[in-house]
Amino acid sequence: FVTSGGIDTMPWTFEGRLRTLQNKTLRHPGHFAQLRSFYDLGLWDLKPIRVGGVEVVPRDVFHALFEPIVTFPGDKDVVIARVKAVGKRKGRDAEAIVEVIDYFDEATGFTAMERCTGWSAAIVAETMARDGTPRGAGGVETQVPARPFVEELRRRGINVTEQVT
Repeated sequence: FVTSGGIDTMPWTFEGRLRTLQNKTLRHPGHFAQLRSFYDLGLWDLKPIRVGGVEVVPRDVFHALFEPIVTFPGDKDVVIARVKAVGKRKGRDAEAIVEVIDYFDEATGFTAMERCTGWSAAIVAETMARDGTPRGAGGVETQVPARPFVEELRRRGINVTEQVT
């Protein structure tokens, strides 16, 4: 299903240069429909409601009930991200594919999701602290130097592969 975040500023950055820009998340079959039903019921609302004379925030109730049944401390996850660009290079058809594959880290206990999101944020913060990004606000695709970012991911043990044809 279509996912928010990650490419929020790219439609403006690449306006007029791309025909299609998509960001999707793959989960187990039925995942979206299951979560959508909670949303449709209002269980993600932040506005308090009265239940049995007590004021509660539906989202807080949802988290209290949902998190214990979807948290699996023994499970080991995997993150797979794939970026594919198709176009022309020097007048010829070209394709570039970048893939990230990461697994639960037995040594640290970090999940693949924690590693991929946490290390990415840490790399950007470190780059900013060292004046490696322009001052002010902007999209990550224009503000964070790609090559050093990828090298830092690799240095932290995250597998990043690149193919250009």
